Amino acid sequence: MRSVVCLAAAALVLAFSPVVADAATSVTQYGITWTFDRDCVVGQFVTGDWWVVGPVTIIGISTDLHDPAFAPGLHDDGSMVNPGGTGQQGYDGSLTSYRSNLNAALPNGQRVSPANPLVLPAGSSLVSMVSWLYTSSTNKEPGCPSFNAGTGAPRPVTRSGAVLTVLAAPAPEGSFRPPYCGSDKTVKFNVNDLDLGALKNLAPVTGTPDPAAQAAKVRRPWVDHVHEYLGAMVHPSANMPQYGRDMAKVAADVALLLNIDFAQLPGSPDKRDLLIPFVQLGIDLAGIADIGGGWPPNGGHQCGRKLPILVAGLALNDPHMLGAGQWTTDFQDDMQTFYVSQAEVDMTHSPAWDPDDRADLEPYEVTDIGMPEWGIRHATRPSADNRAWGATYRAVNGAVIPSTALAAAIMNLRDDWNHEAYFDYAIRYMTVTSGGGTGTNAPSNFAKALWTAYADTTILAPASQPGDADGDGDVDLDDFAALKNHFGTAAGATTAQGDFDGDGDVDLDDFAILKNNFGATAG
Repeated sequence: MRSVVCLAAAALVLAFSPVVADAATSVTQYGITWTFDRDCVVGQFVTGDWWVVGPVTIIGISTDLHDPAFAPGLHDDGSMVNPGGTGQQGYDGSLTSYRSNLNAALPNGQRVSPANPLVLPAGSSLVSMVSWLYTSSTNKEPGCPSFNAGTGAPRPVTRSGAVLTVLAAPAPEGSFRPPYCGSDKTVKFNVNDLDLGALKNLAPVTGTPDPAAQAAKVRRPWVDHVHEYLGAMVHPSANMPQYGRDMAKVAADVALLLNIDFAQLPGSPDKRDLLIPFVQLGIDLAGIADIGGGWPPNGGHQCGRKLPILVAGLALNDPHMLGAGQWTTDFQDDMQTFYVSQAEVDMTHSPAWDPDDRADLEPYEVTDIGMPEWGIRHATRPSADNRAWGATYRAVNGAVIPSTALAAAIMNLRDDWNHEAYFDYAIRYMTVTSGGGTGTNAPSNFAKALWTAYADTTILAPASQPGDADGDGDVDLDDFAALKNHFGTAAGATTAQGDFDGDGDVDLDDFAILKNNFGATAG
């Protein structure tokens, strides 16, 4: 009988030797220990996350992270099994999103113990969290974040999270972890499947970040299945950024860095050490989408989730993840970006127009039709659109849209993304802001330097013409023919078929984009 502790968090993924298969009565990761009722066969995925052969009986879920001056309550330090993609969670009872019946750490309403065990069959992911403890906003554990006025609790309320996967048989050496969401725990991907040749090897630019430091930002699981505003409140602070904007900035910078020539960096690091945790992030996000979860548009909370999925699909040559541009999943990235049409002109000149009045208000005019644009909740609440450049949350999303779009363009994922308005708005944003701006609501200096160095040959290449169905850099009768042949398609249409606004159909809005750009050329 023995316990196994994972110390991989401080090391590069390939710089430690994962446990392939062993017997243990407990395993520990990121300060969380799961204790079994007997010796169980355990091992680690290539990410360092633990698996155990089930069924398994868990008689303890504990942590050594808490300050001894504070004791967790019954509804702190929660866990969930195969969590869903809704706005509810079982991790921390201080939020209104909490549902005690979702807290797997409370079988029969009491904490897991030898007398009150948690039995998990094969095909289970146990996501366990450590809460921040406090009695007031001034009496709290050291390092506890500041309190959020809306929730009256720390933002976020969780400090660490880890995933234990229960399998029917040991995972092959080098396996990626299945998504923590949903009940399908098929081990589908292996480190040997990674295609480094799918990534570019661009010359480094000024401000190129340290790959090890970037890998540390994505190494722990990003627990992101609880969507909307309260979802950010359970993003464990040791695992991931709390705010969507900051998550997206990390994701974009990692994706961009993966396309730098690591042989030209100090020490010639192994690109796989950064690629592996980022691919796992993409696998997890795809798992959320596959069970019906998503990231609908809401300020700056839910941007940046599409890129890791596409990168994982590219690196693993997986058609499903590469097809994310055809999914019906809510992606804030696409649901906030659009080409102005007559509908927006009419809306913003009507009594139904209801934009956020914290910013100046400016309606759209006929002369704006065809312009790539951003709206805070455009796909779900177009009445909130506002042409004013200072529209609420425009700058927040401007911090990530250009770098995300550039990364996708560099990796030739623009067609797979399948939403041209996103890329054209990125170009417009960089133009209007003269390079992206400065401060928190701006792309990183690394991303801006890459834009300067490589935008002309990637995102600014001819395919960026609105209305250019065949990607030859101009808008002409060939593009009209593509639209005409697919006119009336109600769903699943692509840019090549005339869907120029990225909403999946081919209609008069797409014709208006072609008409307003007819005759445009790459020059």
